[in-house]
Amino acid sequence: MKKYQFNKLIRSKLPERMGLEGVNIVGRHLNDEEFKQELKNKLLEEAIEVKDAYSRDNLLKELADIMEVIESIISVHNITKEEVEKERIIKREVNGYFLPVNFVDYIEVPLTNKKVIEYLETKNRPYKFKE
Repeated sequence: MKKYQFNKLIRSKLPERMGLEGVNIVGRHLNDEEFKQELKNKLLEEAIEVKDAYSRDNLLKELADIMEVIESIISVHNITKEEVEKERIIKREVNGYFLPVNFVDYIEVPLTNKKVIEYLETKNRPYKFKE
């Protein structure tokens, strides 16, 4: 047999289908915290697949995968769809929505604006300083 490293969650009906195809699955049961983290990892995986979608049909399938992951994430965190929608509306009212005219190449922040600089440099995804 040829071995492939997966290290990821798969959907619940796939083990049976894979078994019928002669594929041997070696996995484990995740604890609650591991499961929550792996759902977040799955969301990133699916987001990359959305980014790489090559057709409307492919995009539709990948968006459906993202929705399934989101459904699982909100469920394990005891969040309701209504709460998510309420927060989406609040953020839209405060920050607006996405438009093609609002793409930002870079921003310039005065060195005296320490609050914004600290925010930009300490985020989980720090913005790169551009000379």
